Amino acid sequence: MSTAVADPRAERLAHLWSRLSAQHVTLGAGCGCMVGGVSVSLEDFELDIADYLWAEGERLGETVVVAFLLQPGPIDQQKKPVATLLARLEEGEGDEVVADWLLSRLARTLDSFAKLHGPSSV
Repeated sequence: MSTAVADPRAERLAHLWSRLSAQHVTLGAGCGCMVGGVSVSLEDFELDIADYLWAEGERLGETVVVAFLLQPGPIDQQKKPVATLLARLEEGEGDEVVADWLLSRLARTLDSFAKLHGPSSV
């Protein structure tokens, strides 16, 4: 059994999540989202992101990842599931396999949002 160690990728993503989730963007002209004039933040999609991670883990048979995601309770009943997940990983919860699997997917999601709507320094 491996010992969990805090992952610096989780710290980077937690800081990025904090910046992005607090900022509102207007979706409309020039945005692939095609929702005219609606102001949203990444935090509005937090449950969707966590649900995607859970569904993807289930689909791919990643039982340790699914167990880690559901440890605080069902996704739809967790408060701030992405923020909590990143804090848990930043604190070293979860083994290396779980951290790698989750952080690689979260990095793609958050980095993509940051490139489209986020701060200039990612």
